[in-house]
Amino acid sequence: MNENLRNAIEALKKALAECDELKAYNEAKAAYNKDEELTKLITEYNVQATLLETEGQKAEEERDTDLIQTLSTRLRELYDSISENKSLIAMREAEQDLSAIVGEINSAVQLTIEPESACTHDCSTCGGCH
Repeated sequence: MNENLRNAIEALKKALAECDELKAYNEAKAAYNKDEELTKLITEYNVQATLLETEGQKAEEERDTDLIQTLSTRLRELYDSISENKSLIAMREAEQDLSAIVGEINSAVQLTIEPESACTHDCSTCGGCH
């Protein structure tokens, strides 16, 4: 790798580190990781899902249908609670915003490597290949 490319990569890393979307992602990730209620909900969800799977793998005549119904109901409740969690919502939004930037970077690199790879032959949709 030549020096110009190394310098460009370092400049990109610096620009990313200063990017609002990456900062927001890091903040959302930290809040997500510290959210004890969410951790409890996810842990319980995983335990309940394992119990349901274990019960579902039994021979049909050995299955406890009441237990399966109870576990299914609880899993839906947990799923709803997890899905509505503010930390998770913020984390998903921040991931989407950051993914958009990463996608743009990847597209730019791909177009540089293989300019014809994304050509629609409609220049109004193009970021530029020439």
